Amino acid sequence: MMTSEYLPFDPNVAPKNRLPAGTVDCHFHVFEDPAVYPYTENRSYTPTLAPWAAFQKMNDTIGADRAVLVHPSVYGHDHRTLYDTLHAHPDRLRAVGVLSMDTTEAEIEKLHNAGTRGTRVNILFAGGSQLADAETLAKRIQPFGWHIQFLVDVAAQPDIPSWAAKLGVPVVFDHFGHPSVPDVNNPGFKNMCALIKEGGAWAKLSGAYRVVDPADKWGAIAPFVEALLNTRTDRLVWGTDWPHPNIPAPMPNDGDIADAVFKWLPDADLRQKILVKNPEILYDFPTFIHK
Repeated sequence: MMTSEYLPFDPNVAPKNRLPAGTVDCHFHVFEDPAVYPYTENRSYTPTLAPWAAFQKMNDTIGADRAVLVHPSVYGHDHRTLYDTLHAHPDRLRAVGVLSMDTTEAEIEKLHNAGTRGTRVNILFAGGSQLADAETLAKRIQPFGWHIQFLVDVAAQPDIPSWAAKLGVPVVFDHFGHPSVPDVNNPGFKNMCALIKEGGAWAKLSGAYRVVDPADKWGAIAPFVEALLNTRTDRLVWGTDWPHPNIPAPMPNDGDIADAVFKWLPDADLRQKILVKNPEILYDFPTFIHK
């Protein structure tokens, strides 16, 4: 079984630019002591330790004041890490869980009260929900105002966006749609962009190294960024994807990941929209007040 490796954040290698106050890192995971929070047996990788303290140090250094914890596939439907992390940092965090078909309305309400605002459907890695569950899950989460977040390769499944448009809840695509074909003209990516333009979906500017070779500092991701910016900028959010699970080392420094934002979003007003305002809407954060 593959073990995830990543280049630990070095606080001495800070980014050249500081993210705007109120920035929300919309995609991160924590992997705590497995003796306390065991992994599901049905998983495709075993992560290295990546505790909250390490994430907080990284986020503080790059200037992200808030964040969204995405429940990883290695925990299956066991939300103990999610609950404990949210309860320890209620003002700073929101979360995306992973509901099972057996999840009760009472449990969804409990997750909502803790700060969860969506459920993830993972059809890339073992341990996640399956696509066939999404229609039923959509009906269950609709009263809570949640969204469904898809971890899916839109290039391999180009019909997913049009299918997702019929779910009746907002949908969010991880990592630029995670296309396995690094070409903005692939039908799946174009279909995703069309759905975003219609207002039925959001996309995360995250995990660029999952789409293109990180050796060139993600220069090849520029056409994807441009294509998404040409859809609707009020339907885009950003995240570090820390600690970059299921990606072999070495990884770029997290400071470089933060600095890439300033290349992708050179305009200050655009950064304010995508990094601060859009996440407040999608994840139900209060308006940030700079202290």
